[in-house]
Amino acid sequence: MDWMEYHIAEEFLIAAVCLVLGVKSLMTYRKCTGTACGADVAGRIYLMSMGFFLLAVNSALHSLIHEFGLSRNLLFHTLAGYTLGLLLLIFSISFRDPSGKKFLPVVLYTPLLVIFLPWIYHLLPPFTEFRPLLWVLITYLSGALSMLFVALFRNTGLRSYLFISGGFLLSAVSGIFLFFPSSIGSAPWAYGHLLRPLGFLILLFAVDEENLMSLTGSILYRALVAFSLLAAIPLIFFGIAIFYDELTPFGILERRFLIFTLILATLAAALIFGMGTVSRLLRPLLELRKGVDTLAKEGFEKELQIRTGDEIEELSVAFNKVVSELKESVRGQEKLSRLAAMGELSARLAHEIRNPLDAIAGATSYIGRNYKGRLISEFLKIIKEEVDRINIITTSLLNFAKPVSPLPVLSDVNKVVDETVDLIRQEFADNGVLLESELSRDLPLTLLDRNQIKQVLINLLLNALDVSERGQKVRIISEREDGAVVVSVRDFGPGIREEDLGNIFRPFFTTKIKGTGLGLSIAERIAGEHGGEIMVKSSEGDGSMFRLLLPIKR
Repeated sequence: MDWMEYHIAEEFLIAAVCLVLGVKSLMTYRKCTGTACGADVAGRIYLMSMGFFLLAVNSALHSLIHEFGLSRNLLFHTLAGYTLGLLLLIFSISFRDPSGKKFLPVVLYTPLLVIFLPWIYHLLPPFTEFRPLLWVLITYLSGALSMLFVALFRNTGLRSYLFISGGFLLSAVSGIFLFFPSSIGSAPWAYGHLLRPLGFLILLFAVDEENLMSLTGSILYRALVAFSLLAAIPLIFFGIAIFYDELTPFGILERRFLIFTLILATLAAALIFGMGTVSRLLRPLLELRKGVDTLAKEGFEKELQIRTGDEIEELSVAFNKVVSELKESVRGQEKLSRLAAMGELSARLAHEIRNPLDAIAGATSYIGRNYKGRLISEFLKIIKEEVDRINIITTSLLNFAKPVSPLPVLSDVNKVVDETVDLIRQEFADNGVLLESELSRDLPLTLLDRNQIKQVLINLLLNALDVSERGQKVRIISEREDGAVVVSVRDFGPGIREEDLGNIFRPFFTTKIKGTGLGLSIAERIAGEHGGEIMVKSSEGDGSMFRLLLPIKR
């Protein structure tokens, strides 16, 4: 068997497989940029496609160099390019933010092109002497990729990542065989070059759109890569020294000096690289701690802005969400405290006002029975109307101060709406305003207090009537929406001013001349006691829509 012909065919096969993987990744990248998968995932897929393309190009060049009998020193370029392709695959998984790294493959690969200059590759030491060192690098990087894909499987549960890990593991094992100096066709050479294409064929069938779109950042991946590269530093220095010694043998003193220099260089590189790596890994954690300290000292106004693309960012997002919910909870507690104080004050005022009101009403009745006259009758009529109006206000105050708990029964919301419309339709007709109903007839029955919901709807409809002019119309609409029944009241009046929108549910806030400012507060409370809410959408000149959302309960 001609092993050189096999080697040429093997490299062409690997080039074809990597080209297919690169095209597959690039197509997924283009599809990903048009969807909601995010810039982070798209950037990772792009770097992975460029890594596969570099592997394809350099495998093809490797094959052509052997095919045309070119200088073996040109293989420095192909194995260095192959190493760079593996590094890009590692970067695609471990980078914190890959979205801005589109030109990184070009920046890294361009300097390698100088090896094709004859006066450069002739100056290089013989390729066969340094070939084992390059295979050590390739083995190490392939092993790191295998570990990364195992970590991806642990994080995502996608079994295809295990097959990809197996493909790179075979590539790493083949590199171990190829590390040993051996002639073409020898047992180690044959094992190494049989396992390499097998590993890439596994990759061909394992890499797909699903696992490409599932690429996400993780502090675990960065830690694996960082400490793998940190462990590689002494190996690289040691390997360079050993191979240099084979080319230019050292004397005793030179060897001692080399060992001393090697130890210092290894320690310095490990310290610098290690400190930089640890600081990069710890920085987001320190920012998170600073955010917690800020929360304790300054309150809820500041959000964490951590963009790491990994679990730390997810933790910061969850932290911001908890802070936001806590802020809303505190505001709710403050509102409840204010409402409780106002309720107590309202109840006292209502009782204090009702006592003299009863006396005034009794005196008015007595005067009406015992004294006659047109002027007296007119004044008594005015007194009675104002007493009735104050009674209405005090009743609202008592309802606000001492709310009645709802007594829910299984009810048809549309029937409640129809009954409310029947109660109030004549008042609309008297004011020349058309009241229209648009009810969805497929609403399910739900638990609610019919009288309290009627009270809410009457309040919303009367508010709509107050802002409507003669000839305008008001719509009441029922529909089902995301597990809730929604009743909307739409008017076409002047709308609510933007500066008033945040206050309309606040007790005693009103823009009406004769309003109490309690109607919407009571309506909001009733909605909340039913597990629902009232939402408003309004713009000046375009009317308003109040939406009562009631969760479907059975």
